[in-house]
Amino acid sequence: MGRLCTSSRQTSLARRRIGLMSPKTGERNRLPPLSEADKRAALAKGVREFNSWRFYDCHETLEDVWRAEDGRLADFFQGIIKVAAAFHHLLRGNHRGAVNLLGHALTLLTPYRPACLGVDVQRLIDEASACYERVRGLGPKRIGEFDRSTLPRIAMDGL
Repeated sequence: MGRLCTSSRQTSLARRRIGLMSPKTGERNRLPPLSEADKRAALAKGVREFNSWRFYDCHETLEDVWRAEDGRLADFFQGIIKVAAAFHHLLRGNHRGAVNLLGHALTLLTPYRPACLGVDVQRLIDEASACYERVRGLGPKRIGEFDRSTLPRIAMDGL
């Protein structure tokens, strides 16, 4: 079986750079590891929630998967969580939260292009980047003018 997705030393550096690991220990609160089947089931559920604009639910679904991950895919899950959280903030009119989270998410997801665990990561990055630029361009006072029809959907094999 080939590699499920691209990953490298860059992922741990990205995690440190954007402050996702404790500065004291370099670790995050971990949960017991999940089986591959459980990870994939949770990912599929999170993607369905994301695509239904249930961004908070997607975040909640994937957070425990991220916390249980051994590091190889941690940034992948955290990237999707941050995209979901960014769009949750966007829909609530929080410009700063949307911009900060999307910027971090794009950094986390980049090493997993073009695809990981059946998710078209390149498409998600392209569409989320376009949203990021539109939100930044609108600024905090005009965030309500964001065209919600341009929110991305996550493409995943089997969904």
